[in-house]
Order: sequence, then C-alpha cells, then structure tokens
Amino acid sequence: MREQLAGYIALQRLLDRRTALKRERDTPPEALTALRTQFAERHDKLEHARKRRETLQGEQASLQKEVEALREEREHFRKQKSQVTNMKQLSAVVSELDHVESQLKGKEDRLLEIWQELEGIDGDIATLGEESQEERTLREQAEATWEQGRKAAETELADVERDLRMVQRELGEAAMASFKKLWESRRPNAVVPIDGTGCSACHADLRPSLVQMVRTNEELQFCDHCRRLLYDPEQFQASA
Repeated sequence: MREQLAGYIALQRLLDRRTALKRERDTPPEALTALRTQFAERHDKLEHARKRRETLQGEQASLQKEVEALREEREHFRKQKSQVTNMKQLSAVVSELDHVESQLKGKEDRLLEIWQELEGIDGDIATLGEESQEERTLREQAEATWEQGRKAAETELADVERDLRMVQRELGEAAMASFKKLWESRRPNAVVPIDGTGCSACHADLRPSLVQMVRTNEELQFCDHCRRLLYDPEQFQASA
C-alpha cells in the first residue's frame, strides 16, 4: 500500500510539474508582456497617427482647391462691385461677395486647423517612430531570455512525460484506473499532504484517528470533507 501511495504522490507531483512547465513554456513573463504591450501600443498609435495624417492631407488638398476657387470668385465679385452703375446692382454684388467671404473664411479657418493638427501629428510620428537603443536592447534581451526558458521548459517537459509513463507502468492498470477516477473528480490536486492535523487542500480539520491512519500508511485515506487522497509529507519528501 505504501508503494501504491508513493506512486500516486509521484504522479501528482509530476502532473503539477508538467502544468508548471507548460505555463512557463506558453506564458511570457510579466516583464516581457509589459514590454510587448508597450511596443504594440506604440505601433498602434503610430498607425493611427499615419492614417489620421493621410485623412487630413486628403481634406487639406480638397480644401485648398475650394479656397483657390473661392478666392477667384471673390476677385470676380470685387471687380463687378467696381463696375456697378446703380444701387440695386451694388446690393446684389455685395450680397454675393459677403457670401463668398463667409465661405472662404470658414474654409481658411479649417485649413489652419488642419495645418496645426498635421504639425502635431508629425511631431507624434517622429517620437513614436523612435525606439531608443536602450528600449530595443531591453526588449530583445527579454525575448531571448524567455526563449531560452521556453527551450529549457520544453526539454524538462519531455523528461516529465517520460517519468509519467514510467510511474504509470510501475503502478499497473488497476492502480492507474483508481488514480484516474480520483484525478478526474479532484484535479488538479487529487493527492495532497496533511497540514499538521488538517487537509492542505480544503483546510478542514481532520479526525485524530484519520490523521493517525494517514501516518501509519496501512490503507489509503481520504479527507472526510473534500475526498482527496491524503499523505504524511514527513514520510514522503519531494524527491519521492
């Protein structure tokens, strides 16, 4: 029974290690994630600024043509104003001239706004487009460090998978069937150590008699509350 329990504990520890290694392999460190996020945000802002600049430049070109046309129209009405012969004609020309002046002012004001915004965007693009040597080095070092860690985790993961297969063979089909049933209902912690006189998983206080039976290892013992398999950590060290 002790050998079977030792096998179950080994399986639990190997499964825990496999989960941790997969997390190390697949999840970038927080520092690298932060650097990636910073770089991605910079890229997104740069793309947004470029698109905004392109839109404004299109509007600027269109407005410039309209302004030029309105200026020509204004000159036309100014000439007409100097050639009118009566008040009725003068009133009509002045009215047209005022209308053109009003349109022209609105478009020239908008052109000024566009010019000012483009000036700001150009400054933003120049800043966003610059990644300092220090920033680049830090990001590349973090990527390289994680890649090394991923390779190490992948190598150890292969060893863990091999050890899992070996322990399963040593336990045999009957014992493995019992473990799988327990694992499916209590994963990821199906086999847990006692914590003094309590269950380390659900933290419930255990009956003194149950604690004693866990320590004698005569039979497999389960927590009365969470039904996980219990063992005495003093008898089964981490190297088991």
